[in-house]
Amino acid sequence: MRRLLLLRHAEAVPHVLTEKGDRARALTPKGQEQAASIGRQLATLDLPSPIRILCSPAIRTRQTAQAVLAASDTDASLEIEDSLYSATADDLYGLIHATPETVETLLIVGHNPTIGDFTCDLLGPALQSARFSTLYRSYPLAGLTVLGVPGQWLDVRPSTIQPITLLQP
Repeated sequence: MRRLLLLRHAEAVPHVLTEKGDRARALTPKGQEQAASIGRQLATLDLPSPIRILCSPAIRTRQTAQAVLAASDTDASLEIEDSLYSATADDLYGLIHATPETVETLLIVGHNPTIGDFTCDLLGPALQSARFSTLYRSYPLAGLTVLGVPGQWLDVRPSTIQPITLLQP
């Protein structure tokens, strides 16, 4: 069974008006540790390969993805997907549905509120389980939702996914 992983970036420095803007916000030291914690947990999941990682171009998402990869010792390359910076749920569905069938695990690294809203939409009634109930309040920084995809990527929608777990630092 394929795996779909949805990751929100870890804690970043506060937003301040600069020439570089919001995209240049980096992770805090706490954020670096949060991402490494998720990576260590991810290493225990035995994810099917090949793995594709789509990441927002923002510095904080790239640093999150890189720290997760380093701590998990995952063999995958990071693909920067510009549309993830301001993506909508429809954009995420489009990226997932366009994933080549040779990919067995897809990790998307993005931002709230999109990652949280999209995850809640996919989980539906599973949000009431103890495993996912924290998502009602807010999608946690460096939170990683793991979903099973029994069919093709083109078939991903709320009625076809299997909730597996939520990892938190």
